[in-house]
Amino acid sequence: MENTTARTDTTRVLAITAAGDPVPRSYARLVGALRDLGVEVIPLPMPSRAPEGTREVIPSVADLKRMAHTFVNTLRGEAGEAPESWIVSQLRAIQGRVDAVIATDARVALAVFPHAGDVWPSAVRIAVDGDYHLDAEWRDVPFDDLVVAHPAVGQDATRIREGRARLRTGGPLVAKETSRKQVDDTRPQLVVSFARLDPGDVDPLLFQLSLAHPERFDLLFLPSGRTGVDELVRTRAGGYGLRGKRTKAAADAEPWIRGAAALIGHAAPDEVAVAVTAGVPVLFFAPDSRLSAGDAFLLERGAAARAEVPLTIAVATEGLLPGGADRERTLQALAALEPGTSRTAAEAVLEAVAEGRPSAVVTPPTATNAPARDDDELEDIGGAPTSTAAPIQMPVRLRRAYLSEIILQQGQVQKQLTRARAGLATWQRRVTLARTASDRALADKAGQRVEGLARVVERLNDRERELATLRDRFAGNQPLSDADRAAASHFMSASTAAMLDRGDAPESAFTRLEVEDQLAALKRKMDP
Repeated sequence: MENTTARTDTTRVLAITAAGDPVPRSYARLVGALRDLGVEVIPLPMPSRAPEGTREVIPSVADLKRMAHTFVNTLRGEAGEAPESWIVSQLRAIQGRVDAVIATDARVALAVFPHAGDVWPSAVRIAVDGDYHLDAEWRDVPFDDLVVAHPAVGQDATRIREGRARLRTGGPLVAKETSRKQVDDTRPQLVVSFARLDPGDVDPLLFQLSLAHPERFDLLFLPSGRTGVDELVRTRAGGYGLRGKRTKAAADAEPWIRGAAALIGHAAPDEVAVAVTAGVPVLFFAPDSRLSAGDAFLLERGAAARAEVPLTIAVATEGLLPGGADRERTLQALAALEPGTSRTAAEAVLEAVAEGRPSAVVTPPTATNAPARDDDELEDIGGAPTSTAAPIQMPVRLRRAYLSEIILQQGQVQKQLTRARAGLATWQRRVTLARTASDRALADKAGQRVEGLARVVERLNDRERELATLRDRFAGNQPLSDADRAAASHFMSASTAAMLDRGDAPESAFTRLEVEDQLAALKRKMDP
């Protein structure tokens, strides 16, 4: 039976986490942000197994009656109820109403979420991912809502793809403070993280750093938490002529990351989230096989760079430092992500609670008793869209997600157009050279390439104009039509378009005003 009390206006949320010290920082920040919004949060550290001594508890009278009832049913050959799990017992110990159960740890959620409905049938089960690296273990968790830092991060989650859960944007779970620390505020600071690097990666990375003119910046090393790696860094750095500082294990590294000119190595997901939120360029030193989906997401959007092999680390590092060739472009890509904080994640949790548990996926009705026609075995491919052009009111957060994808596609088309124009100019010069040399055959071959490249440039120009028009439509405040939505989906991958089509992101009045203000600022920045 569901635990209930008299209804109050205060939202009550059960926040589960793994038992033990230390309490995860992302969990603590989410709890704090929810409390700042007036939510009553009930922390519940869950042990990894049944608590010791549970069998030695003296049974109550009710327990003895239940045991006797089960014994009689067994003698009669009737099936008895399955014994209650220790997890359900832990949940039943919570007094009062619970509107939602939230978790930032996929392993804890996997253990608890399947049982939450046994105690509070109406409680919304909300998974909150604290950074841009969606944990693969969330795929098996039966959540109702998934809160991620960017819509594209969670679009491939199984329950989201199948329409059994809602996707919301909020976070990452980083501090709202803007304090920055530097070893020397007169020189750029390079923060180096070995969190996801192996001991064999230490020497190649240190050697390449010694080639990146270390006299021009300060080095700050972050502890990896692994004695073997950290000791290698301490003993080997001097041999490569490197001198720097390292934060102590108990120190808060976030202000140092926020004060950095760049974060390099293979940083932990929470370290990367801090850098992205602070607008600090990130350089990953990792081959494809070691990149996570979150790493790939940031690389695809130009918000991070990668050195696949050691030889490229020094050049890539110099490119991200102040005055480097890649720095300005990376800073613009970071700003385009528009990262939030723990507060925006908490607001997304409240939105999910306000909507309640999502209804089951409805299968479209199938027509019955219709006359048989050969056309019923066929489906239309291509042709004009069947949707109407009537104006629709798209939620602001969903509109913003469409705009983000449109800007990304526009950047990719512009890069392709630049390459195509350069190729066209090259072959036009070759045509002139061949004609000057009176080599008609060679001039004809070059002319064919010119014609082909000219058609490519024309098509790319058309695509760029279409994207520019869509950008203006989605960046404005005018109602959109289904045709606008379909046109935008045409430029996206099938999975991204499907995710956005399912999107539903209700906004509070104040959040809507804030987002509209950001969209207007972005439009002014993009327009000439």
